[in-house]
Amino acid sequence: MQKACAVILMSLLMNAAAMGQKRKKPRHPSRSHTAAARPIPPSNGPRMVGSSVIIITKNDDRIVGTLVDLTAYSVRIKADNLESTISLDRIASLSFGDTGSASRATQTSAPASGDFARNAGPVLSAFQNIANQLQQGTEFNEYGRLLTDLRRRGDQFINRYGASENANEARIVALLSAALTDYTWARTIWTLRLNRSGDTTAFDTDTPALADALALYPDLRASAAVGNKFSVDKIVSGLWKKAADKIDRARTLTSDAK
Repeated sequence: MQKACAVILMSLLMNAAAMGQKRKKPRHPSRSHTAAARPIPPSNGPRMVGSSVIIITKNDDRIVGTLVDLTAYSVRIKADNLESTISLDRIASLSFGDTGSASRATQTSAPASGDFARNAGPVLSAFQNIANQLQQGTEFNEYGRLLTDLRRRGDQFINRYGASENANEARIVALLSAALTDYTWARTIWTLRLNRSGDTTAFDTDTPALADALALYPDLRASAAVGNKFSVDKIVSGLWKKAADKIDRARTLTSDAK
C-alpha cells in the first residue's frame, strides 16, 4: 500500500509540475538529517498546495485539512490551526476536494459517543496533569516518571479508539497521539544536555528526535537556532508548549461532544 500511495503522489507531483513552468530549476542540497524529506521549492511546487485534502490512514483515521507541503516521503497538512506531518507509510488513501465542502463535512460529523467521552475524561486529566507539572518545573528523572505513566494510560486509550470511524473521535485521538510524541521527543532531546559540561546546544544530527522535531516545527528551528546548533532548552520547552496546545484542543473537542 505504501508503494501505491507513493506512486499516486509522485504522479500528482509530475502532473502539477507539467502544468507549471517547463524550465527546470536546479536542485538544492539537503540541509539537515538525511532521513528528513527535502521540501519542494515554492517556485515549482504542486498547485494543489493550499487546497483541501482528505487523508485516510491505515488505522482508518480520517483527517481533513489544508495541504501545506507534499514530498516523496510525507504529507503536511493544517487542520484546526495545527500543522502535522504524516508519513506515506501511514496513509491508506489521499484525495483532494473543495475546501468549503470539506469544512462542512467536518462540521456536520457525528459527535463523539458517550462511551468515548467517559473514557477520554481520565486520559485528558492525565495529559493536563503533566502539562501543569511542567509549568511548575520538574527535574529530568521526575519528567521520565511522569511520561512513563502518561504513555501507559495514553497508549491504552489511543489503541482502543485509534480505529474509530467517528471523525471527531479520530481527531481527538490524533491530537493526543501527537501530544504524546511531542513529550517523548522532548525527553529524548533533553538527554543531550546531560554530561555536557554546561553546553546547552546540540546539532540537529545528534538524535533523530531533534531532526524530526525541527522538520515538523519550523518555528522551533528558527527560535532555537544558535549558529549552526540549536538550544536544547528552547526546543524542549517549545515541544511542551506544542503538546499543551494539542491537549487544549482535544479537551475542547471532547467538551463539544458531550
